Amino acid sequence: MVLLSGYAKLPTNTTAETVYQLLAVAVLFDKRSGIILEAEASMVTSIARRFISQLLEGYNLNDGPEPLMETFEEYYHGNAKKALETAMRMVFGKYQDYMAEQEKKAN
Repeated sequence: MVLLSGYAKLPTNTTAETVYQLLAVAVLFDKRSGIILEAEASMVTSIARRFISQLLEGYNLNDGPEPLMETFEEYYHGNAKKALETAMRMVFGKYQDYMAEQEKKAN
């Protein structure tokens, strides 16, 4: 397993911004398959944290960010949507960097 994280500024004048200032998303993924095994986001309510975890867990990072962004668009209608998307795009960038580094080590 490998842990990746991404961060994004939360919208102002929201409870989440008052509590956290930044949204943090952390995922553990299987480095052989690219599948997210566990995920957590710094959301204020437990229902939002669970919901985000459910959306992310089982997702294959090899599929890229766009299908996941479409899922967020369809199912997540909270104030932190843009921050969530930004944080996950950061995770995808780190995933691509990690995989490129692994490829270099293998050659």
